[in-house]
Amino acid sequence: MLTPVGAAPVTAAVNRQRTVSDFDAGWLFHYGDASGANATTYPDSDWRKVSVPHDWSIEGPNPPANPFAKSAPSTGHGGYLPSGISLYRRHLSLAGIPGTRKVFVEFDGVMADASVYVNGKLIGTHPYGYTSFRYDNTAVANLGADNVIAVKTDTSQQPASRYYTGAGIYRDVRLIATDPVHVDQWATYVTTPNATGVHAQTTVVNSGSSVASVSVLGVLSLATNVIVGGTAVDDDITPVGIRTLTFSPSAGMKLNGKSVKFQGVALHQDFHGLGMAAPQRAVQRRLAELKALGVNAIRTAHDPPSPAFLELTDRMGFLVLDEFFDVWTQHKYSDVGDYATYFNRTASSPTGTPAVPGATGSTPWYQVDATSIVARDRNHPSVAMWSAGNEIRDSISTRTPLLSKMVSISHALDPSRPVTQALFRPGDSGDVTGATRTTLDVFGGNYRPDEVIKAMGMSPARPGLFTEMGTDTSAWTTVKNNPGVTGLFIWTGAAYLGEADGLWPNVETSFGLMDAVGTVRPIGYSWQTTWGAPRTSPPPTGSTPNRVLLSPDHGTVSTDGNDISYVKATVADSSGRVVTSSAAPITFSISGPGVIVAVDSGSQAQESFRGNTRKAYQGVAYALVRATGAGTITVTASANGLTLGKTTLTGTTAPFVPCSGSCD
Repeated sequence: MLTPVGAAPVTAAVNRQRTVSDFDAGWLFHYGDASGANATTYPDSDWRKVSVPHDWSIEGPNPPANPFAKSAPSTGHGGYLPSGISLYRRHLSLAGIPGTRKVFVEFDGVMADASVYVNGKLIGTHPYGYTSFRYDNTAVANLGADNVIAVKTDTSQQPASRYYTGAGIYRDVRLIATDPVHVDQWATYVTTPNATGVHAQTTVVNSGSSVASVSVLGVLSLATNVIVGGTAVDDDITPVGIRTLTFSPSAGMKLNGKSVKFQGVALHQDFHGLGMAAPQRAVQRRLAELKALGVNAIRTAHDPPSPAFLELTDRMGFLVLDEFFDVWTQHKYSDVGDYATYFNRTASSPTGTPAVPGATGSTPWYQVDATSIVARDRNHPSVAMWSAGNEIRDSISTRTPLLSKMVSISHALDPSRPVTQALFRPGDSGDVTGATRTTLDVFGGNYRPDEVIKAMGMSPARPGLFTEMGTDTSAWTTVKNNPGVTGLFIWTGAAYLGEADGLWPNVETSFGLMDAVGTVRPIGYSWQTTWGAPRTSPPPTGSTPNRVLLSPDHGTVSTDGNDISYVKATVADSSGRVVTSSAAPITFSISGPGVIVAVDSGSQAQESFRGNTRKAYQGVAYALVRATGAGTITVTASANGLTLGKTTLTGTTAPFVPCSGSCD
């Protein structure tokens, strides 16, 4: 165990020994398969240049052409968007890395069924699109020459989910170089059992050929320095948040000793026109909008989030219900390509993740992925609880040993947090009186509050959670009147693509306290009042369109891929009031060092997000702008017969810095 450093002054060397390089820029992309594309010598000069995170499905194979199609194999479940094989290649030189170093490539998420090659050699496959993985490519790397990392993704087997999942390398990638003696993958585990103590533990591995005498020094906040023979050889950085979180049947949840309820919403991970590859600024914007409605908690429905998402929830003061899977061994509906295909299948080696606790020999993918989720996310103070799954349709006899194993893995890696599950009709499915009730630390259920409360009261008692509820605000009275109920999560915080079978030309449903671009719906204002947040109101409306008004949500925008500005175009009357009846096509143009990444609106109907024209929805459309350099960026918006709108932004090369507390 590591303990906080004592009185002697120590300066932490932040990643001076370990090299962690942003690996998002400089990729080449090809839609479809290509024979031999994993080889170093493959001719790729005509491939499209992209930066990751990149979701090719939301833009389609041939942007700006409309990617939506009623005949898409993804069906309405996947938002009628395209699927299939895609290829990525990245050239890199490792000339600056000493030959004694270990070299790893780490992916935060690839959708889906990823195969990773280095210099033509397959180094690993990873089916689940929502979990992170890291491969050691030292043995095949050319330290003094050109190297090629090639990634094949495959979402061909459709339908693959009940909601839009995207496609491609849609999360961050990094290159890591370490000494052979180094902190193992996600090995550092930090707990704060009280407000004055920090406990940390870690695992150091020696993958070199000689024995080493190793000592470890932990420095807040938290640099884990590995020292061999008096010389620092590795330094792994772990953000730390000091807080205590307790759960009990009588008092529910307490945060730092104070009773708190989850005022929560469920969120899918797509960001409409940005798809699954949303910059941090877009995520920050959505979280800030939800916070203004009184939301203090997010359920990551129904899959684990990105590390970048959890960095923001840490900073902004949210609690997170981190959910593992939407399916176990049984498919939902006709989604033959969902995770049930892999759930119980033996994982291929290397898995790219830490070893499953207590496992010997081969392990199924669900155990590998559960281990990955908990090991990666357990140091985020915003993560309050784990959810093993959502509305799992397997029989209780099948579910019981699987749930027991996932709870066991979670407790082994993270004894500080409870495990719940979003149960489907728990009274009918045997969960209230069966083993589920005592296996779970917190009894969770969807849309059946009476059954949750019944299960809570049985011996031994359990705290409870309404893991998913509709938007009727009367449910909050039930939460308040039952101390052991830790809160609820509304379906849903914001609109999302998919779950729209039979709704064409609509590609999404009407769920959400907000629409997909952040416009608050009437029910959102109702929950704002219910949760006691400061009251806000919709803008005043007009009736006769006269002009287009432009207003960016941020006047300065960076070249950093994590930044973006939502430039709002409002069809307004002569007094500047929004004309909500207008669906006028708005055409955006841009000059100066900037680019329009996407055009968007709150519309549920199919319409391309690429190009420069978008129909207004309830009088509003957006251009999403990123800087390409420093200087003045001018954005204009026109609509037939209306006065032109114009605004300016300032482009900067300064990196995007996430906010803390109240944001945007």
